[in-house]
Amino acid sequence: SYGGKTFEDIPVVREMRKFHRDASQRTKISARSSNEKRKWLDWEEYLEVVAQLKLELRNLIDSHSQPDKNTKGNFTPKDKAVATAYQRFLILAIFSCVPDRQRTIRELEIGKTLLKEDQSWVIKHGPADYKTGKTYGDRPPLMIAIELQHAIDDFVYNWRPALCKSESPNNLFLQTKTGKQLTQDSVYQIVSRACYKFTGKRTNPHLLRDMLVTHVRQTSNASEKQLE
Repeated sequence: SYGGKTFEDIPVVREMRKFHRDASQRTKISARSSNEKRKWLDWEEYLEVVAQLKLELRNLIDSHSQPDKNTKGNFTPKDKAVATAYQRFLILAIFSCVPDRQRTIRELEIGKTLLKEDQSWVIKHGPADYKTGKTYGDRPPLMIAIELQHAIDDFVYNWRPALCKSESPNNLFLQTKTGKQLTQDSVYQIVSRACYKFTGKRTNPHLLRDMLVTHVRQTSNASEKQLE
C-alpha cells in the first residue's frame, strides 16, 4: 500500500499478489529439490579443509620467508597476509582436536587460558572461563595436538605481532583490522568461509562437535556416555 491505498482495485495487482501467495504456500509444502546432506560437511571433509589451509599457509610462508618490518617499523602487508592465513589455519586446526564451544577459541588468552606446560600448549579453564563453570568448577586441561605445538610457537613469536595494535589484548587470535579480540561472528565467518572455499559446503563452529560425535558413532563402538 501507499498513503493508505492498497491498489486492490487494479486487476494486475490482485493477480500478482495471488501469485505470490500461491508460490509461498507451495514452497512451504513442497519437498526440497536438493539433497540436504550435500550442503554440509562431514568430519573427514572438515579435516581435509584443515589440510588445505595448512598447505595454503606453507605456500605463503615459502614465498615470503620470515616476517620483517619496513623502514617505519611497521609490518608489511605481506606479513599481515601470512599472519591472517596462519590464524585461520590454527583456528580450524584447534577446533579439529578441541571441538569445543567457539567461545573457547575466541577467548584463548596467552598466560591465562592458554598455557605452556612441559613445552606443550594446553587450554585451561577456571569456573569463569566456560559456560557451565559455576556448576563444575575448574575444567580438566584440554590438550592441543602435538602436531600443532610448533605452529602455535611460530605464530605467537613470529607472526601474531603483525596483527597486534598498541591496545591489543593478550588473546591468541585477533581481529585482523582492529587488533581486538575476535567476536562470536568473526569466528563463525572464519570457519564458514574457509569450509565453503575448499568444499563448496558450509559448516559453522556450533556444528563441529556434532560432526565429530556422528563420525565417532559411525567408526567406533564408543558408548553414549563416552561421547558425552
